[in-house]
Amino acid sequence: MAFFKVSRLLAILVVMFAALAVCSPIVNLSERQNTPVLHVPSPGPGPWAIESIQNVSWWCNECGQNDRVVIEIIKNGTTVVRRTTGHNANSGTKDFLIDPRWATVGDTFTVRVTDTRLHVSGTSGPFTVFKTQG
Repeated sequence: MAFFKVSRLLAILVVMFAALAVCSPIVNLSERQNTPVLHVPSPGPGPWAIESIQNVSWWCNECGQNDRVVIEIIKNGTTVVRRTTGHNANSGTKDFLIDPRWATVGDTFTVRVTDTRLHVSGTSGPFTVFKTQG
């Protein structure tokens, strides 16, 4: 008899806890969906040849088509070696040269894209470069 009372009490507590968890979510989904996020899916990991043309692409859920972006190539996580601008922060692409003046074998690079109006940034995954024969 005591086993059934404990089981029933435990079942009631589990149901109450589940109901509270469902009724009061920790994250407000409407706020979370309105948070701007800028994604930079390319360039990929490479390695990319020095003196080759590569492409950076981005898309942003809350950025506007008239918003401008700043595109920075960052060497070893700290040094900006190239900075340029682009149009349409909502989604876009821009070609860039793997320039031998800053691209050295053994270093790691990333591309950061920043919306100038919303001040939201996204960073590509790291990539490396190699020197071609010749």
